[in-house]
Formats: sequence, C-alpha cells, structure tokens
Amino acid sequence: MRNIIKKYFKEMDSIAEYYNFLVLKTKNHKYIEITNEWLVDNYYLLIEHKNNILSSLKEIKKNKKIINQNYYYLKNIISKRNYNITFKYLIDELKIYQKETNKIFTYQELSTIFPTLIFIYTERLNSLCREEYNKLIDKEEISNIINNNDVNSVDNFFSKNYDLEKQKHYIFEINNQLYKINNNAIFKELNEYLEENNISLKQLMNEEYQRKIDNNLLISNIFSDLKEFFEFSEEELFEKVSKTEKLLLTDSIYSSMTLESKLQYRKRLISLSHKKHMHEYEYLKKIIKNDVHIGYNLWKRKKNTPKVILYILTIVVLATILSFFLSKIFIKPRWIGFLILWLPISQLIHQVIDEILIHVIPPTVIPKLDYSKGIPKESKTMVVIPTIVSNTKKIKEMFDNLESFYLINKTDNLYFTLLGDVKASDTKETDYDEEISKFGEEYATKLNEKYKKELFFFIYRKRVWNQKENSFLGYERKRGALIQFNKVLLGEYVDEAKYYNVNMLHDKKLNIKYVITLDADTKLVLNSVLNLVGAMHHPLNRPVLNSKKTKVIRGHAMMQPRVSVDIEATNKSLYSQIFAGIGGFDTYTAVVPNVYQDSFGEGSFVGKGIYDLEVFNELLGDTFPDNLILSHDLLEGSYLRCAYISDIELIDDFPSKFLADVTRHHRWARGDTQIIEWLFPKVPNKERKKIKNPIDIFGKYRILDNILRMFLNPMLLLILI
Repeated sequence: MRNIIKKYFKEMDSIAEYYNFLVLKTKNHKYIEITNEWLVDNYYLLIEHKNNILSSLKEIKKNKKIINQNYYYLKNIISKRNYNITFKYLIDELKIYQKETNKIFTYQELSTIFPTLIFIYTERLNSLCREEYNKLIDKEEISNIINNNDVNSVDNFFSKNYDLEKQKHYIFEINNQLYKINNNAIFKELNEYLEENNISLKQLMNEEYQRKIDNNLLISNIFSDLKEFFEFSEEELFEKVSKTEKLLLTDSIYSSMTLESKLQYRKRLISLSHKKHMHEYEYLKKIIKNDVHIGYNLWKRKKNTPKVILYILTIVVLATILSFFLSKIFIKPRWIGFLILWLPISQLIHQVIDEILIHVIPPTVIPKLDYSKGIPKESKTMVVIPTIVSNTKKIKEMFDNLESFYLINKTDNLYFTLLGDVKASDTKETDYDEEISKFGEEYATKLNEKYKKELFFFIYRKRVWNQKENSFLGYERKRGALIQFNKVLLGEYVDEAKYYNVNMLHDKKLNIKYVITLDADTKLVLNSVLNLVGAMHHPLNRPVLNSKKTKVIRGHAMMQPRVSVDIEATNKSLYSQIFAGIGGFDTYTAVVPNVYQDSFGEGSFVGKGIYDLEVFNELLGDTFPDNLILSHDLLEGSYLRCAYISDIELIDDFPSKFLADVTRHHRWARGDTQIIEWLFPKVPNKERKKIKNPIDIFGKYRILDNILRMFLNPMLLLILI
C-alpha cells in the first residue's frame, strides 16, 4: 500500500526546492515563464494547506487506510475536470459514486475527502513543476551552447544516439533561439535533420505551444481550486452526502445545535457503533426514535459516586502512607510531624492525580443549541450585576458595562438589571439614598429611550436591621439580593415597601427563564450570553430534580464559564504580574480540561454564571437560615448541580495589592467555615430545623477540601521553620 501521506511531504519538499530555484532566477532578472510565475505568486496557498495538514496530522494518520481507498476515485473525479472542480460538482460526484456502488460513506471517510484532495493536487503540481524545471534547463543549456560556442551545425546541439521523440521541447527551444546566431543555413539544416527522423518542425512547434497553453490553464486551475478549498465546508459535505447525518437531522434538537455539539454527537455515535461492530448508519437506525432526542440514547446516565469515593480514597491513602514514612525523619513527636505533613502532601497528591486524569480523560464538551441568530422567547434571559452602590459614579460605570454587554450580545429576549445593594450603616437611611434611587432610575430610562425598548432596569434595596451585625444593611447581602430578585422576576410576593427604594421590575411580566449573574468587575465577551443560554436550554442539560425536590440529580440548573484574568489587571502592579498569571481573552476559545467536570460530570460555581430561574427559586428560595451563610457559591453549585463550561469565557479582575488579596481570601475562608454543617447528614433549614442533607459525597468533599486548604499555608510555614 502506498504511503500517500509520506509521499505528500516529499512532494512538498520538491516543490519548495523548485520554488526557491525560481525565486533565485527572478532575483537575477531571468524570465521564468508564466506557468512558473503562477507558482511563485501562489506558493503561500501550499504552505497554508500544509500547515492545516500538520495541525490534523495525527487524525489523518489514523485514517491512512481510508485515504488510500479514496485516493483513486477522487483522482478520477478531479481529472475529468482538469483539476477545476466546484463544491457542488464534488458533492454530486460523491452522491453518484455512493449510489452506483451501494456504499454508505462513514463520517471518517467523508472527513478525509479534503486532505485527500490536497494530496492529489500536490502530486499533480509537483509533476508539473518537474516538467517546467526540465524546460528551464533545456532553455538554459541551449542558451549556453549558443553563447559559448561558434555554432555552425545542428550537431553542436545533439549528441550521438539522441532520442528526438523524447526531447521535443529541447528542439522547440533550439528553434526559438536560433535567431541569436543569424544563420539561415543552420535553420535549414535543422529542418532537414528533423525530416530525416520523420518529425515535422511545424507540428512540433504547434504541439509545444499547445502544451504551454495547457500547462498554464492547469496550474491556473490548481491554484484556483487550492484557494477555493478554504471555503469548502465539511459540515455541508456531511449534510448533503452522509446518510447518517441526514438521519440525525430528522431530530429537531440535533438540527438546531452548534457545530461543536454536532461534532461531539458524531464522535459518540462513531465510538458506540465501533464497539458494537456495526456501521454507524445501521447503529443509528437501531437507536433513533421519533419522540426521544437522540442524545438520551447516546449518553446513558452514569453513577459517579463510586468514582468519587475511589478518587477521595486514593488521595487519603497515599497522603497517609507518605506522611507516615516522612514523619519519621521530620520532627518528634512523630504524630505532630504526621499532622503537619499530611495536608501539604495530600494537596500535592491531589494535584498529581488531577494532572494524570487530565491527560487520561478527554475534556467534556457541554452540548449547546445554536442561538447565534438570537435568543428565542422560551429562553428569555436577564443579566444582573448585584453590587453595592454608594454614589452615582458607580451606577454610571455599571450601566455603561451593561450597555456594552448588550451591544456585543445583541439579541431580542435579553434584559439587563443593575441590582444595587446598600452599604451597611448605623441608620436605616443615608443622605445619598434618594440621589442614588433617582439617578439610577433616570439612567436606566435614558438607555431604554436610546434603544427604543425596555432593556435596562434598576433596583436599589433598603436597609433592614441585622441583630447579628448590629447595623442596618441589605437583607442577607448578595444572597438575599438574588433570592428576592428571583422572586420579583417570577411575580412572587416581596414586601417592596420594606426591601426596596426603587424596583423598576415591579409588575413587569418578562417571563424570564435564565439569569446570568456577574460581579461588578466581570466582563462578558462577544456572544458569550448566546452560548451560555444555548447550553442551558439543551435537553441533555435541563435539570431533573430528585423525588423530594431538594436537589438536581441530572442535567444542570447552573453553569460556570471559564474565568480569565483581564490583561490590564495583570499589569496593575508587581504583585498582580506575579500571581495573576497570563491575562487576556483567548481569541480561539476551545474546550479545556477540568478534572471535576470531565471525571464526575459536575463543576464548581464561583459566583459568575447562569442559572435556571425557576429551579433556583424552588430549591434555594427558602432553604438556608438567615445570618449564617456568607459564601454561598459552593452550596448553590452543589444543590443545582453546576456544570463547568470551559469553552465559554468571562473576563475578571485581580487584586493589585497583597492586602487586598489577603482580605479576599479571608472572606472566602470565613464563608467556607460557615457551611461546615453541610458536611454532616443533617443540616438547618430556613427555620433552623434539622433536615436531611441533600448534598452528595462529591459536594461534601469539595466543602471539606476548601476548609482544609485554609490551613495549607500555615502548615507549609511550619515545615519551613
């Protein structure tokens, strides 16, 4: 079997060598002919295609056998049109081939079509380059003979036993250059010499001129097609040729998904059909049902509890064994050394195991509906920024951010709210409350008038007395703000006279389905809202509650996008440059590994993401006791089964000073200790009565891991001492 892939790279090397040869000639002001000029001008296309081949070389090598099978019939298709094909022509020919041979193309076979086309075109181009190279050598050789010799006979050009039939271009060049010596006798002698060998000079000249025209047309076709290939769509190829894809498209959900999600479904279908030793089309016919989304049959529900237990036990056992042996050479008494060493060693093992899992388990792609053309009515979404506002400057800054979010995610059925919280105070009201209320409402109204529709809303809370804090502040701070905000959106009763200075959402029936909550320093990026909503509304991701309606057990009622640090934040100070990492938005956002999501189907919520409004309100609206929970993100994520969606990105700020970062970590640590009760079988409800804890072992492990991590730095310091 020919190794077409190796042959391609050899041909590319040969073409590159010829290209360099031509470039050198042009630098020396030598004429290289029109055909060769095409190569010099369009060589970059070959390099771009080569780079594409290299980027997918691993996958191409896996399909080497398929490429060999495709090569000859594709070459025949192309040759019929003299290397001048259109996408429509290619599709029509593939359909004809499929019909005549009773063959059903697999996805793998169709995915190799475009690389194989590149191989075929490169082979023909290399052959043409060799031909043109020989012609240039002929031209140069004859020119040297004329310039360096006193030519008085045609014998000066021909050696003995010269095969004239194989060197017609050589004769063509002799005829073209004889004018330089201005000797009609030699021209006459050349004609007689050719007639003796039964060759007509006139016919030979016509044939060579025609070959030159043909080669010019051929290389023009080759490079025109190589340029067009960048526009060829593999997705459209699947849709128009693949019978499997046509069957999948009968599923209305599949047909409305993003390209990345469809690719994930195809990979899953291919994998399952191979395991069953069936053709993917036959396997799909077996499992597809008209009334059930195909995704439910491709991904069966798996129990993650055994995997979580194994994961935890592996960390605990290895950390215990290593700590036990190392404590012997650390300090006495040994048990103190063991306690000091265990936590740092467990965290090290944790990271090693995570790194192994990242390389073993492929990243999870969260399927999404394609909302690139806009959010539909059934998925209406509210973007909210809950933040403390104490001056009009902050209100303007937040609304400017919300306006920019709207402009980069412009669509119907998307709304924006600044949920203004109050600063803690010794008095129920402050001098600036009225000014803030008026300014915020007017600014939101001005934006709505600017865009001629109600898009922006302002809410400003009232202070209530908090006995525990001994001050007036917003009910339950951010958690309370969002809980009451959810109730307002759902039209449930909230004592507005008690809790709100301003509520522009009063009596607004917007029928919101999803809420995207952001911090004041978080930035949305282009189409991130559309992608988040598309992910939440996909059937496989829609939440399913347990029988007691206390927790999501399948799907996700909350999603956490990847959060990157703003590039400006990384350069604010030396501290941020060291600890913030490389900032900036990943232009080519792709799926990245996340151990929890990839291994256990669930991620952690960090306070910036999207949630299902009704499910959030049902599970968490009246669940937690007042004045107990400061850090609510991890709990909310555990109850709502948060998914980590790594191919959607948000941009966040980073502290520029050490003390600011320490304060942030202190707040997190305080919040983590407040939810320590959720490690136990019974937890307090709204009335502080003990009820069964709905959080599973994975959620409890993450709470414990956060609490233990608070002591990591002190333990490391003790080891150094």
